[in-house]
Amino acid sequence: MDWRNPFGISFEIGKDEKGYFVYIGKLKLLKVRPSRDVIDARYGGFKFDLLAGTMRRPIPRFWKGEFWSQDYMIKEPATNPWNSGNHWFVLTIPIMVGAFLSFCYGAGERQPGFYIGMKTYEVNRISQNRKIYMPDRNDIIGNDIAWGNELEKGNIYLCPSASIRDDLVD
Repeated sequence: MDWRNPFGISFEIGKDEKGYFVYIGKLKLLKVRPSRDVIDARYGGFKFDLLAGTMRRPIPRFWKGEFWSQDYMIKEPATNPWNSGNHWFVLTIPIMVGAFLSFCYGAGERQPGFYIGMKTYEVNRISQNRKIYMPDRNDIIGNDIAWGNELEKGNIYLCPSASIRDDLVD
């Protein structure tokens, strides 16, 4: 069994232009919101996953003052372990079992809500390469790798994550 490709089950209830839908089945990779036919539920919903796979993530230098600062997002370019190169080490746990819970509501691309648990992500140019953050969010992604190596691109891993999304925040 290849643990680099997460597997599990998803349970979703969502609402889109066609109405409400329910999905119970194979884990939908790289999704934090409920979706129908690969398109996120426009009017929100609920998602719960039970999953297993390899967990991999760069670990921040948490002892640095910026990590604990309320201005962390402002200083993110210098402290983001994913694409600043400012990580302590890359933690890999070969076999990890976890859950993921997501709730979102309202219409639009940036739905308010929250998620917590083990989400899936793909190692690619966005997650692995150095980045220059721009105020208008049109970030410049470089060609040099901040963590890992070129052979990891395309692999899908688990990563602990939590977020509260507010439609008033950019």
